[in-house]
Parts: sequence; C-alpha cells; structure tokens
Amino acid sequence: MGRVLLVVLALFTPLVALVLEHVGNIRITERHHSHHDTYVVSAEFTRSLVLAMTFMAALGLLVAWLCDQDVFLPDAVTVLAFFDAFIVTCFVMWRLLCRYRVSTFGDTMAVTPLVGPKVWVRYDQIDRLEWSGLRVGTGFRNLVVWVGGRRAATILGFVDVEQIFLSIDRFDLLPNTN
Repeated sequence: MGRVLLVVLALFTPLVALVLEHVGNIRITERHHSHHDTYVVSAEFTRSLVLAMTFMAALGLLVAWLCDQDVFLPDAVTVLAFFDAFIVTCFVMWRLLCRYRVSTFGDTMAVTPLVGPKVWVRYDQIDRLEWSGLRVGTGFRNLVVWVGGRRAATILGFVDVEQIFLSIDRFDLLPNTN
C-alpha cells in the first residue's frame, strides 16, 4: 500500500503542477495598470520548478523500478520516499512563490507574502528599509520594509525590486553604504 501511495504521489504531484501552470493566469512578471503596477515571480522560474519536479518524478520512478529489478541495492520504497520528499518540497515552494506578489499604488503598496494575509504599507509611514539575504537570479537581495519600528513586509529579490523601490521613492531610508 505504501509503495502505491508513493508512486501516485510521484505521478500526480508534478502532473497537477503542470496542469495548474498551463491553465493558470498568464504570469507576466510586471503588469502596469492605469492606477497600479503588480510584480510577481517570473514565469520562467516557476516553470523551471515544475520541470524539475517532473524530471525528479521520472528519475525516481526509473530508479525505483531498477531497484525492483535488483540493479541497485536499496529498497524501491526508500528510493520513492526520497524522490517524493523532493517533489513535495518543490511543489510547496512552487505554490508559495506563485502566490507572492507586490502591487504598488500612488502612495501605498500591497504585499501578498508567501504565507499569511496581504499587508498594506503606506510609503509615508515607512521607518526604514534594509537589504537582507543573498542575491537571487534578478541580482537583488530581499528588501525588508519597517513600519512603526517593526518588520511590516519583505519584498523578495525574485521580483523587480528596483521598480518597486522607485515606486516607494524613499531613497533616504536605505542605509548609507559608504
């Protein structure tokens, strides 16, 4: 029974992600509207996560089959569990990144974080901005927004931080890096 569940998980998790990626909204990284702009994680990145899930599912099923044929020593259930752990982790990360978005308006922005409710931030209430984490594919680090002495939102480096920062227009709040 455990093996069947692991095979089903390996088959259907990437399939669900592929279908959702295909039929979902077109993920344009930047959408400019008359009254606001919206920034999301690029479709190329989310698609590459789905392709990695699909590849690992195929590889896991192949290696598990080879274990059943006594080509490799490990038990097929152990191999499937290993690959399924990768696939499920990748699926969760993909879903969270697809959820993330930053919308900038004239005097406010709305950040939909990876987890939790949408956060609204007025630009004039921002106390401090600071860079955190490592640089990602866009070349930027995360930008942490502080309001009222506490961390209000984090703008992930996966989105166009430069354009968002230009919308905030609070260059005085970045730390001096002399």
